Amino acid sequence: MFILIHFESPWAFLLLIIIPALPLIRRVTIRKGAVTFSSTKNAALAGRSLRQRLHKLPTFIRLLALVCLVIALARPQTGREQIVDISKGVAIEMVLDRSGSMGAEMEFDGRQMNRLDVVKEVFKNFALGDGKDLPGRPNDLIGMIAFARYPDTICPLTLAHGALSPFLDTIKLVQVRSEDGTAIGDALALAAARLEKADEAVTRQRAGNKKTYEIKSKIIILMSDGENNAGKRDPIQAAELAAEWGIKVY
Repeated sequence: MFILIHFESPWAFLLLIIIPALPLIRRVTIRKGAVTFSSTKNAALAGRSLRQRLHKLPTFIRLLALVCLVIALARPQTGREQIVDISKGVAIEMVLDRSGSMGAEMEFDGRQMNRLDVVKEVFKNFALGDGKDLPGRPNDLIGMIAFARYPDTICPLTLAHGALSPFLDTIKLVQVRSEDGTAIGDALALAAARLEKADEAVTRQRAGNKKTYEIKSKIIILMSDGENNAGKRDPIQAAELAAEWGIKVY
């Protein structure tokens, strides 16, 4: 675990150049009063009082306050970065139905939500964890495919799970009637094809990393409420293709 500090407005540190010059400017602009004595020998023997010893302290405090003000203007921000060495995991393609029927309302976790929003929340908890019972899948390659009449790759297989939530937010219910439908077979076939090339995806993502990543197994998780009624392939054909490549379908 590393604690990172960065500054949102680093240009503010240019003001630090001015601060060392402030005492010199003050010394030039303010003329000190003087009284003439025939001899300062006795005054020197008297020593210096505590007030005299600390006479520069207010100036130092003002300069320190200005430095702190400049740092505040630079807007320091902290964050935590957790570096995890991942050497093996499961390659998972999440296949999400976004057809019109997924707009039906249902109760989930005490809330009224449509089926697609429920699926998205379940997917997020499964992949990233829910902070309670589900720890997430930090060691696994995860990709995302959404489909109605046609399947689309929403997110390629990735170990960078921080990208999953923004991609997931882009999945909406189908809006165009001609694109509505439930092409489960085509969606499964596309997911199987992506998983069949999963080793190539790992190689691209870990370029320059001497440690290899071992894919223990490949699976598809289908989340749908309907029957196949569109597309070129039926689910059985797609399942046979997945089985040929050693891919399990849930």
